[in-house]
Amino acid sequence: MEWSCRLNGSEIQVSFGHYPKGTYKLLQEPYCKFCAHPNTTTEDCTWHHSLEGFERIYAIGSYFPKPAEEENDLLSCHIQRFKHMKGYADPLGKGLELVMREVYPELLGSEIIVPVPLHAEKLAERGYNQSLELSNFVGSRLQIPVEEVLQKTRNVDMRSLTWRERHDAVNGLYGLQPKTCDKIYRKKVLLMDDVVTTGLTVTGCAELLNIAEVASVNVLVAGRTVKRES
Repeated sequence: MEWSCRLNGSEIQVSFGHYPKGTYKLLQEPYCKFCAHPNTTTEDCTWHHSLEGFERIYAIGSYFPKPAEEENDLLSCHIQRFKHMKGYADPLGKGLELVMREVYPELLGSEIIVPVPLHAEKLAERGYNQSLELSNFVGSRLQIPVEEVLQKTRNVDMRSLTWRERHDAVNGLYGLQPKTCDKIYRKKVLLMDDVVTTGLTVTGCAELLNIAEVASVNVLVAGRTVKRES
């Protein structure tokens, strides 16, 4: 059996073979048109004051950290399962392809897809890089080349860090792979990851891509973490 995704108004209907599994809820107004944070306008958004290097973050929908089941949110559940089961690249990748075709068609002009890298130690532990899996899936469906031009220099788990700790940790955390800059020079780059939380990771990656003189950088993720005010 195969996964299938079909756009229906403000949601993506997800099925496995003949069995409906639920829906991925698309971002709904209001949300920030720069960092994709839900429940705020771009003008009033306070989450992206330190983000730069890219034109915009695009997302299928909101991501609720564990336990996603309590939120009754299929997109969050699939993103969480994807950290342990590579097969979830299929429904999430089909969701990303669908929003590129039907919701954010401006992204179809992307010339290169660049995945956010995973450190070699983490890659050996997990066995795959979620960002690369999604990039390869979308790239093959939309005929957009995928280039692994970035590398992660330290094995840092950002999930347990505060915003300030993440801000400090991302300094020098990413680098450019040797002899790869020619592949992205003057190209419209689509930087891809499974989730954006603070946006500091994609900022660090985008800044390196700009050093390599790309034409532009946009970011596409499956989920945009909902950060609740304390």
